[in-house]
Amino acid sequence: MVRFSSGGFDMRAVAKLVRRVRRLAAVPAIGRRSFQSAGRFSQRMVGVGWPGRLQQNGISALERIIFFRNFAAMISAGLSIHEIFSIFEEQARPRRFRSVLVAMRRRIENGERLSSAMRHYPHYFFEVLVETVVIGEVSGRLPEMMERIAFDLEQDFELRRKVIGAIAYPVVILVVMLAAAAVILISVLPKIAELVFEYGATVPLPTRVLLATSAFAAAHPPALGVAAAALAVSALAFFHTKHGRYTAHAAVLRLPLFGPLIREYHLARFFRALHSLFASGTTLLRSVGIARMTVGNEVYRTALAAADPVLLAGAPLSRVLRLHPRLFPSQTTRIIEVGERTGKLDEMFGHITGYYERAIRHKTQIMVSLLEPVLIAVLGIVIGGIILSVFLPIYQISGTF
Repeated sequence: MVRFSSGGFDMRAVAKLVRRVRRLAAVPAIGRRSFQSAGRFSQRMVGVGWPGRLQQNGISALERIIFFRNFAAMISAGLSIHEIFSIFEEQARPRRFRSVLVAMRRRIENGERLSSAMRHYPHYFFEVLVETVVIGEVSGRLPEMMERIAFDLEQDFELRRKVIGAIAYPVVILVVMLAAAAVILISVLPKIAELVFEYGATVPLPTRVLLATSAFAAAHPPALGVAAAALAVSALAFFHTKHGRYTAHAAVLRLPLFGPLIREYHLARFFRALHSLFASGTTLLRSVGIARMTVGNEVYRTALAAADPVLLAGAPLSRVLRLHPRLFPSQTTRIIEVGERTGKLDEMFGHITGYYERAIRHKTQIMVSLLEPVLIAVLGIVIGGIILSVFLPIYQISGTF
């Protein structure tokens, strides 16, 4: 209790109070796992793979780029496929990938083609990559096709990193804000409340709301934990179903700021694969069927899967894409229609790919520069409001001395 003396109030009691407040207000730092979890959650929700992340039973995107880039360089230098795989076996880091390379070399020694050996390991070599290798083997342009694969993988890696970075940034800020608010509510606020009630100060309305929230969380920790775990498990189970992924991906495409960016990323990825396959000699129907497998969004996959029978019946691609104006903008279908009329469809696919890639780079730069001050301001307002609600009773106690 602060005791008044003849000269005012007891300075030792006030100093003791200040030391206690400072000790209680120490908030632990947020670990790196929060940032990593935010990034993983954001990339699952939007259907965009995490750049450089190990796939299940596979290799990372960066390791795949290095593999095809080195393969193209060595085969262009005149090395045989057997010699190339022997070199790769010595340099391969993941043990699983080394065993895969050994098995592929043995298959090739037994008479299988490179594309056939790759097809046995779809987690490492996707269908669009295998199909491009087939074209290189048939046409005798395997070094050129390997260079093309490496270039396409590099472009996709760069764009995916930009999109994930633009999406993960606000998610990280949100995670930090929620974590800081939770620490203050659970650890700091109850002890501050003891001081306030001890000195009999009047508690303001914002502080009373925070105290009620903190008291409820402290009184029912098992129930809240079980409810949060059940909600998380239910959400994950729902998102692992095809309907759940479709619902989540459809909602993401409707986001006011990130929806157009994600849509352009999927379009760039689809048309890049379509351009590579069709320009190499694959039929349009098969090119569309393989290219749609490179798109991670279920909404796009479903729309493109429905296009197969229509294309098989002889309908042009522009007419098929025009049935989904929200997924394929009108200017895109018009460019494809021009390519169909002039017989330069492969060139049009290349123009469309370049357009969306430039649009993604431009938008990600603008979004980061615009979102940063807004998110910092929101973070300051929320955390500052909570801190003000916590320390407002302390100022009232000091004012009564």
